[in-house]
Amino acid sequence: MSEFNLDFDKLVFFDAGKKGISVNTKLKLSDKETSFQSKIDTGSSFCIFERRFGEQLDLEIEKGLFQNVGTATGIFKVFGFRLTLEVENFQFDSLVYFAEDENFTRNVLGRHGFLELVKLGLIDYEGKLYLSRYSE
Repeated sequence: MSEFNLDFDKLVFFDAGKKGISVNTKLKLSDKETSFQSKIDTGSSFCIFERRFGEQLDLEIEKGLFQNVGTATGIFKVFGFRLTLEVENFQFDSLVYFAEDENFTRNVLGRHGFLELVKLGLIDYEGKLYLSRYSE
């Protein structure tokens, strides 16, 4: 039997009884910032947030990098911007996307812009998320 050891910088507790794994999230651009909860989504290719959070940073959403995002239920439009993403006090320079539709109400941390930049461990039953910045 093989044994593996991993070291992490932070332990984050989440409510295992609720849907998804929610974490504290901030977006920063120049002197503006906005804070909210987002969910870690290993099935999402991108970090995608509600349009209103981009507008709180004074972004003109449709001037961002356009992308169509496909899901099991259809396709929707997002626009990307490079800014500072902070998750549980870890900061990253990331390309993140904002939904075009004002009725889009999900905030997800996906592979590009977040998961590729961290090392994480999960004990879902206990509501424990272990986090570190990824470094080779």
